[in-house]
Amino acid sequence: MAPPDSDPITLKTQCAVYGIGMFSTTMFFMGAVVLPLWVISLDPSPLMVGVVLGARQFLPLFFSIHAGALIDRIGPRKVMLFFAVLGVIIPLLYPVMPWLAAALVLQLFAGLSDSVGWLGAQTMVGKLLKGRTRYAGRLSVIIRFGHLSGPPLIGAVWDFGGPWAAFILMSLWGMGTVVCALMLPAHIVDSGKTAQGEDETPARSGGAWKELLPRPSDYLAAMRLLAVPVIATGAVVGMVVHLGNSLQATFYVVYLNEIGISGTATGILFSAFAVCAGGGSMMAAWLTRFVPPLWLLIMTVLFTSGMIAVTPLLGTFVALFVVISLRGITNGIHQPLIITTILRGTDVANQGKAMGLRSTCNRIAAVLSPLLMGAIGEVFGIEFGFYVIGALVMVILAGLSLYIIRRPETWGERRGQGADRTGPPGAT
Repeated sequence: MAPPDSDPITLKTQCAVYGIGMFSTTMFFMGAVVLPLWVISLDPSPLMVGVVLGARQFLPLFFSIHAGALIDRIGPRKVMLFFAVLGVIIPLLYPVMPWLAAALVLQLFAGLSDSVGWLGAQTMVGKLLKGRTRYAGRLSVIIRFGHLSGPPLIGAVWDFGGPWAAFILMSLWGMGTVVCALMLPAHIVDSGKTAQGEDETPARSGGAWKELLPRPSDYLAAMRLLAVPVIATGAVVGMVVHLGNSLQATFYVVYLNEIGISGTATGILFSAFAVCAGGGSMMAAWLTRFVPPLWLLIMTVLFTSGMIAVTPLLGTFVALFVVISLRGITNGIHQPLIITTILRGTDVANQGKAMGLRSTCNRIAAVLSPLLMGAIGEVFGIEFGFYVIGALVMVILAGLSLYIIRRPETWGERRGQGADRTGPPGAT
């Protein structure tokens, strides 16, 4: 085997991967500021707020595995370009059709567009960046620059320019994903080869429509990956994290609006979260020297979920700022760990499916959380829903901890070992 650094990865390729991750995920965070405000302006019930905002997670729930399989089969570049263009068009349609039904449909495709962008960036850490933790860490840090600038910018544009200006800004931001997708090395990712030059599943006539259709075999292959304990554990951890992230992207903003926090101030809170998450990502590799990676995940996920659950107890902007900053640090620590954990749990030719499986599990949590919050808000008020989700997280993590204790092979690597490996645990 060649030395790890004998096949250097070009800066252009790295920038393309990091850029796709940054622009696509920032679209989600910009939408997390603007879309709840847009939906509220249409005068819906609390239940409908949950339905419309939760719809953003619906199509990724069913098509993330298919998108991952397409990345494995025809390469990330073509898949990224298609969904990047879709992400440019959709924001412009919200103000054109100011109805709840239209917002519901647009949310479906907007969610698919930005989720496939993030799915592709994670998969390319394995396919193009050799699955190394340092590259996953850089991706986790760099995406925060978009999270830092996007939310306050679009919040201010909403306050001073109105919905049209805000949605035009989202469309222009989406062009960044298009540019980065064009920068991907087409001769590598579209040729059926991995970054290491190994043959992947061959594409049978890449332009054929049948290549673009979902295949039951892809879904079965992805589900079989759950038999690998480390992948199963990573999938559950991701679901738990997404419970809190979903609350932050939906009813957290609604709650802030109810207590009089402006759109600009809401954007500042999201930026504080992004800055601190970037710092947390840089700490992740260092912390694994002292704490086994999966136990570090459990502890950080418990803390980051708890910080969103206590939101109704915080009545001032200063308190909200401090708590969301602490939440950002622990959220940032977990992200590169979960990406590399799952990538190392599968072979290169199936990394798209593995990431699609992770995304599907996340979407299950993301779909259920706003619906649960909406139903609870309809009966008891929005505040009570935060406490219910917090209690649910504690129960899930307690069960997961027992599973890890009974299956020590899920975290049996020596501390700090294998941070830059590619392939299943134990591979060399």
